[in-house]
Amino acid sequence: ACELSSARLQSIGAQADVVLDDVLTWRPPTPVDAVYEQTCLCALHPRHWRAYVASLAAWLRPGGVLLAMLAQRPRPGAVAEGLIEGPPYHTDIHAARALFDDDAWQWPAPPYPRVDHPNGMHELGLLIRRR
Repeated sequence: ACELSSARLQSIGAQADVVLDDVLTWRPPTPVDAVYEQTCLCALHPRHWRAYVASLAAWLRPGGVLLAMLAQRPRPGAVAEGLIEGPPYHTDIHAARALFDDDAWQWPAPPYPRVDHPNGMHELGLLIRRR
């Protein structure tokens, strides 16, 4: 993926640092203005979500924006049975509000744009600003 991304950037004359590392531990040399998050959060087991959100906060400068696509894949009955199924894991909007809490993140007002997928799931698109 990193090689493909680097090749695509080069083919359009763009320049960027492409980094292969652990999203739970890597930190940039200096915080950045924006991060695009799609399919990383939902691919991580929920026990790693707090560490990932801490990484995102460390990556972004104060006032920076997180462009997040939150996977919506509820599995009826799974929660009642105490099951967590995935990946992709369902990113419940209320759980996301608790993860990206108001002390550290500024949320937009709902409703959030919905992007449907052919497999029946959808994502909610948000622009969340780091305080």
